[in-house]
Amino acid sequence: MPNEYWYADLSFALMLPFSKAWQRLTWRSKSMALVLLLVAMIYLLIAFFVYTSVREDLTSQVQTELQRLTQSIAQAAANPLLLRNAGQLEALAKSSNSLVARIIITDSSDTVVASSELPLVGEQLNPKEQAGLPRIYSYQASIQAGKDLLGTVWLQSNNKQINQLINNKLNHTISRLLLLGISTAIIGLVGAYLVSLAITRPVSRLMREMTQMEGQLGLASLTHGHSADASKDELYRLELAFRSMTQRLQEHLQELRKLHQRQQAMQCMVTIGQMSSQVAHEIRNALSSVRGAARYLVRYDDPANREDFLRIIEEEVQRLYDMTQGFLDFGRSYEIHPSIQEVRPFLERCVQRHHADMEARAITVHLHCPAGLKASFDASLLAQAMSNLLLNACDAAPERSGIIEISAYAENGGIKILVTDNGPGIPPARRNEIFKPYVTTKTKGSGLGLAVVAKIMMFHEGTVELQDTDGPGACFALYLPSVAETQLAPSSQSH
Repeated sequence: MPNEYWYADLSFALMLPFSKAWQRLTWRSKSMALVLLLVAMIYLLIAFFVYTSVREDLTSQVQTELQRLTQSIAQAAANPLLLRNAGQLEALAKSSNSLVARIIITDSSDTVVASSELPLVGEQLNPKEQAGLPRIYSYQASIQAGKDLLGTVWLQSNNKQINQLINNKLNHTISRLLLLGISTAIIGLVGAYLVSLAITRPVSRLMREMTQMEGQLGLASLTHGHSADASKDELYRLELAFRSMTQRLQEHLQELRKLHQRQQAMQCMVTIGQMSSQVAHEIRNALSSVRGAARYLVRYDDPANREDFLRIIEEEVQRLYDMTQGFLDFGRSYEIHPSIQEVRPFLERCVQRHHADMEARAITVHLHCPAGLKASFDASLLAQAMSNLLLNACDAAPERSGIIEISAYAENGGIKILVTDNGPGIPPARRNEIFKPYVTTKTKGSGLGLAVVAKIMMFHEGTVELQDTDGPGACFALYLPSVAETQLAPSSQSH
């Protein structure tokens, strides 16, 4: 069985040089060759069909003409055969048509009465000879007078003359096909060049851009280090450049991930330091007030001022408690349980929860939310975020003339909630850091309210941002994504 597949090995050996030569060609040469091959195949198919159809048409015309001639002789021989006019019958048997080799006219008794070959006249064709006539004589027609059969006309075609006539016509057709082939080759060459130019131009442009990018990213050593690949086409070199770039980009991405992790660690340390400093500062201020009030009570114990100092101690302790509770709320991990709910009843409950605070400051609240608007969210967590925004708006809005606008509407498949007040607004210098922990614009406050809001929205896969307003005041926008976006996003419960 060792030589069972010798033909496969032979074909592989024959195709190997062609394959190497094909790989050395440029992509433009390959595209031109492919287009020319396609044009040549189309031309050969058209030429083959034209040649065969012309040959079939010419053969059919000759056969039709000879059959018509046979029938014409049969019609003309009816009267002379009745009159036994041998002269007219002999004249009919002598045809001047070069396509006719022999004509035989027989009577009803199968006796030859006229023929282009005189020795046959007077002989009787037996059934065996008649059976052989159709193979020798291509055409026959009956001589009839009414319904009576008078005889038969046998006609043998001159195949040599017919083939010569057909070949002459075909030579004329072939010359025209050659002219068409030359024209097709010229047009195909121009078309192949234009097509290859249109195909290879984007590839060449991409190669130039890749080369420039390689130089910018330091990838030249990777792509130009393979000297054996210089004989390959543009697509192979482009593929090699992409692979090299992918390899180098993966290395850069790994370096960026390491740098990002290092930056996050440093940022975390900076944030912890800032938070520790801010917490220590707030605790020290509160303890200083408590210590001062306690010392005064211990030293003087003045009944007239005792109540004031006790109130100071109580307020500072409460501030420490609130700050500690806020710190715990910000640091704890939330467990989110979203469900699809109507937005308007939820916002009405949030406003009602702070109705006493707003009524005490005579602040007007306007709610704009269409009925039936729904979103997926955790009601308790989002209520905490809304409470922080409403309390900030209530503190910022002027007393007796304050206005808080709450609006909700659908946007990009999700829901957007706006909380706007007519207070003094956020100073431009503080706009980029208000969502950081322990950053506040109020004289009293923990600075964790907006940070908690940002964290809650992060757990909802949403966002919170400070939007620009036409007039005074601040406008905070909460965006809740659609249910589909929430399902596609990675889970945040593990934070």
